[in-house]
Amino acid sequence: MSIYDEFNSDPYGSQVKVIELVGNDKKVLEIGCASGRISKRLANNGCTVTGIEIDEDSSYEARKYCQDVINADIETLEDLGYPDNYFDVILFSNVLEHLRSPLEVIKKLKKYLNKNGYIVVALPNIANIFIRMKLLRGKFEYEESGILDNSHLRFFTEKSARELLSEGGFNIFKFDIAPFIPILCVFPKLEYNIAKIRPNLFSEEFIMVGKLAD
Repeated sequence: MSIYDEFNSDPYGSQVKVIELVGNDKKVLEIGCASGRISKRLANNGCTVTGIEIDEDSSYEARKYCQDVINADIETLEDLGYPDNYFDVILFSNVLEHLRSPLEVIKKLKKYLNKNGYIVVALPNIANIFIRMKLLRGKFEYEESGILDNSHLRFFTEKSARELLSEGGFNIFKFDIAPFIPILCVFPKLEYNIAKIRPNLFSEEFIMVGKLAD
């Protein structure tokens, strides 16, 4: 099992938060659905999920929870086989940082949202203070998971994360974070409340909801 198949039930973590932000009884397009760790919870909430997943084995597993899974590279996929304005929500949960051109993917997919639809995005925060401290010591070493996941191609601060959605044609109407202050991890509510004050310093991830701009 890869790290992308494991579900994190931390109530202050991004996976629980994006599920809450998607809501119930929605038609959802989930980009990078892996083996369905989030799709399963969305389906339990009455959502009808269409997944897109590049890994063939993972896409096969995700079919247990999705009405349809498209086994393809979202960056080269030209057409989903669904009509425009079909989906209520497009979910990008920790996937855009893995793409060469995340902005182009957002622009390409937004036509599939209906007029009242929205996107939900979770992105890692490269400006977290503990990453900054590593850089001050001359260290930038990739890891198996987390902010410096070795499969990340793009890195975001709060400013560039917000700009990504804005340039993609969306207005952000909800902004939240998943905190990362290790010395406070035994006090999760306190960790979250402090991180909310300075998200660019103490967030592990930014979580945003955007509606189509007029």
